[in-house]
Amino acid sequence: MAAAAEGGRHDQGMALRKAEESAARRCEAARWLRQMEAAAAESLPERPSEEEFCVALRNGLVLCNVLNHVNPGAVPKVVENPIVAVQSSDVAAQSAIQYFENMRNFLVAVSEMNLLTFEASDIEKGGSSMKVVDCILCLKAYHEWKLSGGIGIWRYGGIVKIASSSKRLPSYSSRGGGSADLNQQMLEFVHLLSEVSLEESRVGESQHSLFQQFVLRVVRAFLQEWGEAEGLPLDDMVLETILEQACKEFTILLASHRNQVRSLLRKMMKDENGAHSKQELIEVISKSMKETSECFLTSLRLPCGRRKQLDDGGGLEHQQEELEKLKVSFNEMKLQVESTRSQWEEDLRRLESYFEAHNHNAYHKLLEENRKLYNQVQDLKGSIRVYCRVKPFLKMQTDQRSTVDHIGENGEIMIVNPQKQGKEGRKMFSFNKIFGPNASQSEVFADTQPLIRSVMDGYNVCIFAYGQTGSGKTYTMSGPDITTEETWGVNYRSLNDLFAISQNRADTTTYDVKVQMIEIYNEQVRDLLMVDGANKRYPFGCKILM
Repeated sequence: MAAAAEGGRHDQGMALRKAEESAARRCEAARWLRQMEAAAAESLPERPSEEEFCVALRNGLVLCNVLNHVNPGAVPKVVENPIVAVQSSDVAAQSAIQYFENMRNFLVAVSEMNLLTFEASDIEKGGSSMKVVDCILCLKAYHEWKLSGGIGIWRYGGIVKIASSSKRLPSYSSRGGGSADLNQQMLEFVHLLSEVSLEESRVGESQHSLFQQFVLRVVRAFLQEWGEAEGLPLDDMVLETILEQACKEFTILLASHRNQVRSLLRKMMKDENGAHSKQELIEVISKSMKETSECFLTSLRLPCGRRKQLDDGGGLEHQQEELEKLKVSFNEMKLQVESTRSQWEEDLRRLESYFEAHNHNAYHKLLEENRKLYNQVQDLKGSIRVYCRVKPFLKMQTDQRSTVDHIGENGEIMIVNPQKQGKEGRKMFSFNKIFGPNASQSEVFADTQPLIRSVMDGYNVCIFAYGQTGSGKTYTMSGPDITTEETWGVNYRSLNDLFAISQNRADTTTYDVKVQMIEIYNEQVRDLLMVDGANKRYPFGCKILM
């Protein structure tokens, strides 16, 4: 009874460990799916049960989208979730068919990629999710292998083999014969590394195949022993028991190898005069492992034509010499690369200077042509221009009648004198342009701006306002309020425009600006920029340099 109870507790503990391991693997697969697909984060919990895991993946939509992320185009057609207002049996059947198409496309694509797969029934209700989890984790490992560069031949759970060889390496031409010999030696060294990696891969495959054949033989022996039991349920628990028995058999096999290793150690201890201390035993084992490694490396180097050098004991010195040669060659190549880079940088600087000078000359040539054309247009308009601005009524003069009868589009203005009759009562005058009572300060300046800008090209320009007292000369030339840009007159607007142009042309042209503001009053010329009133009369000797 005690033995039966002990066996039951053992089976219960093993089943519990198996369930915990399955849950951990399922959670790992779920976390990866949630990272790869946004839809999975909504439908798949972070720690799902087996039923929740299968339900979330049953329509195949998440699996197809994740597979297309890993291998774009693997599933060319993915059926999305249908949106319907009323659920019916026909719609449910159509959705099931579409979901089955997703699952079928996913399984076909995974099979073509030589990855682990599963049956569609495994994910249905009542099925086991173990194979589904294995397939997802296999796809995760394949994705990580691709992200690491995809070097070698990928195999899930196995060893990555380096598939390159010296035949695929390109040959580089050099200037001397020593570099050619060095390249040949490097090719032989890479070829040697490829052979070593290939041998390691073969050893790993042999070990995997040996263990797999051993386990399969144990399973076959068990089935043959139970051949008469037709109704034996071959479920996961039975397979787990068979695998546990196989591990026990493999442990016995390792124990037999342990006896062989013990005999080998005893032989080594006798050769070392019976040294039985811990430190000496470690030294003996290290020495044996070193000798075994040297024999293995010797067997790898012999096919490369190095047997004579190793037999003479000069292999290490020869490798040291080759290493020194490689260092010297590397330093020479590094210096050559630095010299070439410096030369290229100098060439680029010369080209940059050439193109900058060429663009600068072309820009100045085009700018000069534009200036000539611009000034020719100003000359055609006339060197002397006369404008007339009609002063509007003030606020307290709204009831007065204006003497302006008509303003034409071509600079004509008709003045009416109510005190005279007939032709004497109406007179017509012509100007270059008439500014009506509603004209703003900006409109007046806009018509004079092109002429003012000719100053930047060396032309002399003079603008003055003429009229009786109170006619609006100061208003037009200076403005009523210099603190407000909208009310600036011609003077301030001209200076602001000229200084803006000089700043834009600072890279190409330097301007020296001299400003004078004068007033002719009672036949006397006055300087409006002088602070001392005694020196306002002309001639004055102060000029402001800006």
